[in-house]
Amino acid sequence: MKTTITTLIFVLLFLAAVPKINAQGWCQDRPAMYSLGMGGSQVLFLPTQYYGFGNVGSVALALNIAGEYKVHRLIGIGWQTGLDLFTSGYYRNRQDGFYYSSVVVGIPIGFKANFHILEATRAQIKDRLDVYAGINFGGGPAIFTGPGGGLYGFIYRGPQVGVRYWFDKVAVFGELGWGATFANIGVTFR
Repeated sequence: MKTTITTLIFVLLFLAAVPKINAQGWCQDRPAMYSLGMGGSQVLFLPTQYYGFGNVGSVALALNIAGEYKVHRLIGIGWQTGLDLFTSGYYRNRQDGFYYSSVVVGIPIGFKANFHILEATRAQIKDRLDVYAGINFGGGPAIFTGPGGGLYGFIYRGPQVGVRYWFDKVAVFGELGWGATFANIGVTFR
């Protein structure tokens, strides 16, 4: 009973503090925002590798940095790069033709475009909450660290949807999609 009352008091205090947060839309008066995130990525290796997630390509732990620039009140375009660590799946050794399970390190270089949905509705909550949908595409080099080593290329493309909640100049965000990320969480700065 004491734990329930303490939890209830904590929740009420938190809810009372939320309206005092001074947050401001997806970009407002700033021309750009930058994000740091961590999640998962799905790519297609070139030449194609047939032992990864979904029977083609591979899944990676993605550490990423992204930028988005306001080109219209509703539209932002940007870039994303970082480090992808592919640890599942088998990769073909070009020297002996066998497949090995090994870590592959990728450096993605991609582009994205987002449509900011709540900005279009002129909803009151758009000052704190940013809901967006968009597309992404890109590629980059991947270094095979297993027997024989080697350099691959990879490509990706797909849709994404995301949400950001702003606390003044910093936001927390989450994205779902395909390509650059199938799941991504992190922080955004203006």
